[in-house]
Amino acid sequence: MRQPEPRSMPFERASSVLAFALLLGACVPLAPSAPTGFDLSGEWVLDAAASDQAPDVDAIREREDRQLARGKPADGAASAAYVVQDFPVLAARRLRIEQDADSMGVHYDERAYRDVSWGERTRDLWAVSAGWSEGALVIRSSRGTMRGEEVFTLEDSGRRLRVATTVRAGTENFRVVRIYRRR
Repeated sequence: MRQPEPRSMPFERASSVLAFALLLGACVPLAPSAPTGFDLSGEWVLDAAASDQAPDVDAIREREDRQLARGKPADGAASAAYVVQDFPVLAARRLRIEQDADSMGVHYDERAYRDVSWGERTRDLWAVSAGWSEGALVIRSSRGTMRGEEVFTLEDSGRRLRVATTVRAGTENFRVVRIYRRR
């Protein structure tokens, strides 16, 4: 008896492309020094109309619960339900950034704080690589099977900050772009 042909699933194809893009991006070495004039210091306010919506954590949990109920094993270390916690820029409405030659500190909505040093570091179970590529600050993070990349690009003569975040967590893949205006 002949087996039916496998169907191409758009989600699976998109997931594969995203995973490949994250892997390919991780291969590009990052420069340890900021380009001349690249300064994120200051207060940034979300331009909600120009930005993607933050991931819906409740909807993510429901999808993961349904997968678990169908017998798909859960990977607690890669639960997408923690994506906003692990990548606070995905939901932040305000950023206050302090940058120097070696690192930057980011306050997200005055609730969460993150210190990022240029180069490669391990922080709270995460392997983090931060530096510059093609005029943008790139922060790559990995923990177990979770992978994330944040690309900070200054636009409009430094008055606009574009943060493109790509995260793969379990069966979930996210690509969110947030636009901030310098205050």
